[in-house]
Amino acid sequence: MRRPFFVGLALLAGIVAAQAQGAPATPAPITAACSQARLCALKQFYEVKNFRIGGKYDLSAPQKWEFGGEGGTTLESLGAGPLKTAYIALGTPVRNAAGEITNAVVVNTFYSGDATDMYAQWVEGTTLSGGPVIGPGKAIDTDQYYVVMTDALGLWGTSKPSEGLGQKFPQYSYQDMVQANYRMLRDHLKVARAALVTGVSMGATQTYVWGVMHPDFMNGLMPIGGTSQSDGGDPVGNWTFQLMSAAIESDPQWRATGGNYYNLPKDKHPNQGVAFGWSVLLLTGFDFDFRSQQDWAKVQPDIFYWNPPTPQAGASVNARALLFDAVDLLWRNRAGETYNINDQLGRIKSRTLVMHIENDQWLTFDRAKRTVEKVPGADFVHERSPVAHYGVFPILKNRQFDPTVAAFLGDVSRLTRGQDLVAKTYRNPAVAQAITPDTSFWNTFVTYPFPVKKTKAKDSRGIEWDIGYMDEYAGTAANPDVLVIVHGKGAFGGHYGNIMRIALERGLRVIAVDMPHYGMSGPGNLDKSPARTMQEMREVLHEVVVNQLKVPKAAYLGHSMGGQIVLGYALTWPDAVSKLILEAPAGLEEYPREVTVAPGKKLDLFDPAFAHDFDKWKATWDQTGLRDREKNLTAQQIDDFFHFRSRDPVSGAVTPQRNGYFLRDSEYARLHTAQRIGMIKGDPRELQQWVDVFIFDIYGMVAELQEKDPASLYKRLTQIKVPIFLAFGDKEPFIPGYAFNGLDDLSRQLILPFMRRMNAAGGDVQLKIYPGTAHFIHTDEPVAFAEDVVDFVETGRVATGTPASVDRLIHGAAAAAAPAEAKAAAPTGLNK
Repeated sequence: MRRPFFVGLALLAGIVAAQAQGAPATPAPITAACSQARLCALKQFYEVKNFRIGGKYDLSAPQKWEFGGEGGTTLESLGAGPLKTAYIALGTPVRNAAGEITNAVVVNTFYSGDATDMYAQWVEGTTLSGGPVIGPGKAIDTDQYYVVMTDALGLWGTSKPSEGLGQKFPQYSYQDMVQANYRMLRDHLKVARAALVTGVSMGATQTYVWGVMHPDFMNGLMPIGGTSQSDGGDPVGNWTFQLMSAAIESDPQWRATGGNYYNLPKDKHPNQGVAFGWSVLLLTGFDFDFRSQQDWAKVQPDIFYWNPPTPQAGASVNARALLFDAVDLLWRNRAGETYNINDQLGRIKSRTLVMHIENDQWLTFDRAKRTVEKVPGADFVHERSPVAHYGVFPILKNRQFDPTVAAFLGDVSRLTRGQDLVAKTYRNPAVAQAITPDTSFWNTFVTYPFPVKKTKAKDSRGIEWDIGYMDEYAGTAANPDVLVIVHGKGAFGGHYGNIMRIALERGLRVIAVDMPHYGMSGPGNLDKSPARTMQEMREVLHEVVVNQLKVPKAAYLGHSMGGQIVLGYALTWPDAVSKLILEAPAGLEEYPREVTVAPGKKLDLFDPAFAHDFDKWKATWDQTGLRDREKNLTAQQIDDFFHFRSRDPVSGAVTPQRNGYFLRDSEYARLHTAQRIGMIKGDPRELQQWVDVFIFDIYGMVAELQEKDPASLYKRLTQIKVPIFLAFGDKEPFIPGYAFNGLDDLSRQLILPFMRRMNAAGGDVQLKIYPGTAHFIHTDEPVAFAEDVVDFVETGRVATGTPASVDRLIHGAAAAAAPAEAKAAAPTGLNK
């Protein structure tokens, strides 16, 4: 297999079929407009007038770099023509009402390649790529997408130094590459939104930059073998290309002319330095074991010689030198010497899948892992390759049916369909770093994904609560469908921003109310007792949504405790509810009143007298130690528990545990973790308030689910007649509530009995189990679940199959070692 891979590498370098120079679409005196001359007729060109190259990009002020970076230089000011871009487009455009394309897939090119090379690799398919991945029915389906393969500024079909300016050409950056092609896509092709931005190698590096510069432009990012830095912070990536540059500048002709050689014929250019530079790249790009097993006759053509002893010696690098220009390559190398966007990766909003080669010797795997940690919610798929870095070309073909990749591509597809609206008020949710205790944590240091409004709402006892909520709509319909989101215990409305954003872009109006004492409904209620019932919270919800916001009927989504709240809400105000979405809901089981908390010790934990008497509640519940334990958790303990980890207090050894919140480190998993940890440093009154209700609401939930209560909430659920979408993760850690009722089988003791009861009563319940997710489905599965929610609101139905579930049915789940018992989660159940 080594020879085919080696032949495939020639395609990478852009020399196969370019040896016989055809007539390019845009002739250039030094270098060709296309790497693959036979495909040059497919390439189109576009000029971006008065584009500033080499300027500053202040990401907080994108309006300042609409025409390139601030302080940059236009080619027109240097006496040249406008900046030129190039691309190949194919596939099926879908346009919105304004005639703009909304389903583009942008494919960025690699270091030495262009759109024709990517066409050869991914559309036609080569030995190196393993076959096509772009085309009808392929991984990137041209029946569904409009695919645009771009050239990058500085080589081939774009403006470049060798077209006349030489070293006077402005030193461009990766940001210039991206912004020039953004202008082409937006102004020329009328692309309003990309379904996906991807690319291999330097194309993947541009993909990261796309996500940082234009976070609202795309639904998905798929960088394959790229990097978020190539400055001194990545010594290998930096010195490799600096060594190539040094090789070019060591050429006698370069030294003699100072790099100003364009008055000479091509055979008098610094071709030996260019060949030397290519030798550096080719010899370092392959896996060492691969190179060590090759015959000398296959290695020698890639070795540079000042005086080749035979025609075979250095043949391939000498051929490359005739296709590339020294200044063109130097300018491309220098674009990476100061490149580092690590601090900006948090700006990425799109669904992201990073693919990488484990034994890559240029853009190393350890740097890729660090990048993945910084990109909110990024998935990571990786493999070894016999050709190291050049394995970027076949990895998508190899892994397209991997459940992670299939789920990602499925999410991109779902996000793209029928998307004409933009949630313009969305912002990245965040918790500030510099938190102080002298001001409100929630009002000062927490940024919700949408603007928070405030109101006052009374419950049936006449207590007036200060309530924070979000109410958003991106469309123009007079009476859109409305989705009301009710958070879980310990959570807050801002934690559901991904569901809100997708629902808004699908045309729903979305309302998310923080329940009394939680989130933005906390600071204004510090003077009020934590002792309030689930029903009183429902009354506040009804007052805000129906009476104040004038929404007489809506679909209600409840997560965890919120699921129990909306179940009871539908029983109390059935005419106000059109559908119920229950995400890992509480409320589907009953409990005894007394609970054994230690050998020989029982407590009457659910005495009805506690409902409005916090002091009496404390006297009993503080014997469990739960309140003190929760308040005294350290940042490390919180982070460990949230992510299913247990840490030995002596050795520090970390092991998996059975309980936790987030299996996936998504953007909203990070938000919730930062919120809980941040409260430790914030206003101590707000922390105490949060801890009190976090524990008290266990009582509030179980109090209305008593086994001996003939009118318990659970017994009345069969009265609900609206369609219900019931969702659980297959790694659900908290339900059933074993610590309080001894139940331990989610399927047989909770879901199936509930389904039987509802079916017998004529109910309409649709069940979906999400593989690889735990209690927070909307964070572990941030796109598919949100899309399912919107589908259910709009149609009353939901698709139950997923790529991962289908794969598990056919192939079975991968065996895994049983995690250790939880040490930070006792007692389990209702701990959400």
